[in-house]
Parts: sequence; structure tokens; C-alpha cells
Amino acid sequence: MGKPMELGSEFWSVPQSDMAAALPDTNTQFVLSGRTALELVARDLIAERKIRSVCLPAYCCDSMLFPFQRAGLELRFYDVLPSADGVRRVLPENHGCDAVLLLDYFGFSQAETAALAERGRDRGTAVILDRVQSLYSESEAEMYADYTVTSWRKWFFSCAAAAAKHHGEWLVHPNKPANEQYVSLRKEAAKNKAANLEQGVGEKQAFLDGFAEAEELLDADFSDYAADPENVDALRHLDIPFLRQRRRENAAVIYEALNTIDAPRIRPLFPQMGAADTPLFVPVLVDPALRAELRRFLIQHQVYCPIHWPDAQTGGGAALYASELSLLCDQRYTTTDVEREMNLIKEFFKYHA
Repeated sequence: MGKPMELGSEFWSVPQSDMAAALPDTNTQFVLSGRTALELVARDLIAERKIRSVCLPAYCCDSMLFPFQRAGLELRFYDVLPSADGVRRVLPENHGCDAVLLLDYFGFSQAETAALAERGRDRGTAVILDRVQSLYSESEAEMYADYTVTSWRKWFFSCAAAAAKHHGEWLVHPNKPANEQYVSLRKEAAKNKAANLEQGVGEKQAFLDGFAEAEELLDADFSDYAADPENVDALRHLDIPFLRQRRRENAAVIYEALNTIDAPRIRPLFPQMGAADTPLFVPVLVDPALRAELRRFLIQHQVYCPIHWPDAQTGGGAALYASELSLLCDQRYTTTDVEREMNLIKEFFKYHA
């Protein structure tokens, strides 16, 4: 019997359909990455509203901070804590910032996000809604947002992101075409990964090195780049119904399996999946003393579940940073693949109850 297929890590394909998919409206700018989109929003707010500060969630990726820092804004943070409903945002009414960034985590929509967005709008605060993690879930928060940003590469292979402005015209635009070196490296790495996984051709390290080199380029220079036109065109034929259905089916398998694990040391962050949710991952909270060991066990069996986020430096999300593990549910995999993932977790917790 051969080695089981690797689950997780970088995407190598885009779910396509013969049916046309709607793209965001005409007041949307397509850019290279989520970081590019956030910096564009920051610079537009500075140009239009002369803002000086932004309030960000303490539970977020460090890469979300850099665009605002590069734009010269003061950064403040509000705490994000685990709660019975998923997460709770501790955002004081008198936070004193000119702008606030809000998001729903992992594709699970919460009424609190919309309530905070509405409060921000009513107080005259610029509201930035980050839809990267909730792109295919319904969100009432968007009706109160001044800007929405998203990136597709967390959902499938892509070198495209977008920023939408909901009131007025853009004052700032990307002034460079897509970074061809970055795009070429990612496309080549994706091609090599597909060949390795699907045909057994080539070495794994080749595509790992390619993705890593592309990421280093993006870390060093993400400003002012437009999206790769080929990737934007692929969005016009994205099979959204398939993506949503497959992810929801896979997530349902995970929830069912978690209910059978008699272990208080692991539980879903969100108690259930809402009818309008499309999960990015299914996040679980694992006893911090066991999380690293569980990840190693899964990796030994070719299952790569990420942590969100491993290199974070903000303190107000410490409880989540210490225990979160993201279980795979994406459209690359069948329910059989996800059952394999969950059977491994069950096996682990037989000996760590």
C-alpha cells in the first residue's frame, strides 16, 4: 500500500465551472494580495479622511499589521477572546481610533460583527471589513462597512485580491502591474505540486521552495501591485456552489466526529455551523500542552493542519493563539479524506484523554 495523499498546505488548483460567476462591483480594485488591498484602503482613508489611527483585532495575522504600519498609521488593538458562541470582541466604545477593522473568523458569521460595524458607522468611525475568512458566508456587517477587502488565495490557488469602496470614488489606485516574478514563482510551484501529488512526478522540496521564495518576495514588496489578470479571469468561472457545498459537507463530518471524541482537551471553537456559513477551516481549541504533539502526529501521517497564527505578536488574543488548530475541510478533499483526518485525531485522543 502506498503512502497516503498529503492533505493541507498550499493550493494548486481553482474549482472551475462553465457557468459565469459574478465578480465584485465596479468600485472594486483588483490587487496582488490581501496586504496590498489593506494598504490601498489605508492610503485612501488618509487621502480622504486624514485618519491617523486604526484599531485592529489582537487575534490576527502579523501580515495584516504591516500595511497599516507602512502607511504610517498608529495601531491600537482590541481583545478577541474565546466564548460560548465562538469569539467575543472587546472593543470599547471610546477606543479613540479613526478607523476600525472587523472580521468574521474562519467563515463563521457572528451577529456581533455586524453590531460593531453598525456602531462604528453611527459614531463616524471608518469601518474596514476584512472578508478574507468569510468570503463565501453571508455577512450583515457589509452593509455598514466603508471598505471591504478580500483575498482568494486562502480558498484556492490565486494571485489576486480585491478592495471595494462603498461610498464615493477611490482617491488612490495601484500604479504597478502584477509582480511577474512573484506570480511566476507561485504558478510554477502550484504546477509542480499538482504533478507531485497527482502523478508522483518531481520532488516535494521543489514546490515547497518555490512557494517559500514567492512568499519572501511578497513579504519584501507588496505595495501598489495590481492583480494578475489571468487569476482575475479565472474568478469569472469559479464554481462557487461546488466550493460551498464541498466545504460544508466536509465540515459536517468534522463536527460529527468531534461529538464522538470523549476528550475535554479538544473542542470546536464555534459550537455549530450556521446555515449561511462556508467554513475556511473548522477551528478547534486544543489543550496547549498537547497541541504541538497532536500536530506532529498528524504531520507524521501526511495531514498538515495549520495554526492561526503561529508568529503573532499581539497579546490580546493569547488564549486563542495558544490553543487554536485549524482542521481541513476545503474543496480539494472528499468526506473520505476528512474522515481519515478525524480518525487520526480520534486515535491520538484515545491515548491522551
